[in-house]
Amino acid sequence: MNLSFQQWMIESGFVWAQFLVAIPWMVTLFFSENSSSDKPKSSALLTTLVTMFILGGIFPPIFHTFLQETNSIETAGRVYGGVFQTQLILDTFVLTFFILLKIWPKGGAVAQAAFREGIRQPMFWLLSSLALFALLVSPFIPYFTFGEDLIMVKELGYDTIMLAAVVFGTLAASISVSEEIEGRTAVTLMSKPISRRQFLLGKFVGILLSAFLMSSILFVVFQSILLYKHWLDRMDPVANPEWIKLFLSNSTLPSETKDLINGLAFWIQHTLETFPGLILSFCQVSVLVSISVSLATRLPMVVNLSTVLVIYFLAHLTPVLVAIGEKSKATDPDSPVSRLLGFMAGVFDLFLPGLEFFRVGPAIVGDTPPDFIPFAIYVLSVSFYGLIYTTVALIVGLILFEDRDLA
Repeated sequence: MNLSFQQWMIESGFVWAQFLVAIPWMVTLFFSENSSSDKPKSSALLTTLVTMFILGGIFPPIFHTFLQETNSIETAGRVYGGVFQTQLILDTFVLTFFILLKIWPKGGAVAQAAFREGIRQPMFWLLSSLALFALLVSPFIPYFTFGEDLIMVKELGYDTIMLAAVVFGTLAASISVSEEIEGRTAVTLMSKPISRRQFLLGKFVGILLSAFLMSSILFVVFQSILLYKHWLDRMDPVANPEWIKLFLSNSTLPSETKDLINGLAFWIQHTLETFPGLILSFCQVSVLVSISVSLATRLPMVVNLSTVLVIYFLAHLTPVLVAIGEKSKATDPDSPVSRLLGFMAGVFDLFLPGLEFFRVGPAIVGDTPPDFIPFAIYVLSVSFYGLIYTTVALIVGLILFEDRDLA
């Protein structure tokens, strides 16, 4: 197939962009900061750039040799978007630790060590594999929902990602904090000197970021699963966003390039529609991990994990208990059972986190997306609530840790 110069430049630019965003995480992964000379780094980086330029130039003709149909090219655009998103996620973590080490050197070093320890743990890969398996089989499970299987796949997918991150964060907190305190490793860290505040907050940030890495990678797979489920059920095709239709209708690009951009734009739109659910799920992870880190300063792993699971279930049951208590009071206000139930429900509602706020409800899993502004306000307000509760839990953890004898 003969390509015009414009088409070759655009599609080669796509390939070059893919390789360029891979440079930060590849450099971080394969090159050590403690190398004696920067010359090997510069030479390897130059070789990589030259290789990228060559591959970017020869890829478009090869691509169009094998893919010529519109649907195939649009699918390739979506795959391109998924790979690009994954690399941006990895680059975000590289940038986060770079900034963290600049503005908070000691705490950032603790966070980086906790992050590396977390992703090297076998349980990180075990939980990721189990969650990945659950996501992959979810499209094939019969839900008997009379045409609403996609909604079930969405809600189960969000819950699977959240639960895997919560379990990992709780276990990582118990291992990273409890065992270092019990094994007297924390005493060595405190002599660096690193304060107890830097130690605990650094551990929390590192564990939370490792849980977020798990959630983010699973989220990319989850997005692909949703598209596959949509195709598997032979549902009506989703129209491309209006902004891309307007852009392409006024352009003189070749039809194949338009198809590729269509697929990429569809993936971007799909990401924007599903991303709020990830934010809500991760806020729940942040709250529970902060509780686990705080409890890890005093409790061993088994007790810590059990306590967090009890808090998780009770926090989700609290709205139901409150509703039952209010109904019982209205029906029989003088009954001791009604009073006790209302009192306990009030205590749970006061002290436990409102995890129901973080649930991915009908607004996310419905067939039509909610209005942008009201929903954005809701997501921001719930995220702010999660930030406040996380801060309070960490303050309690710092108080508990200050009185802990490490010797």
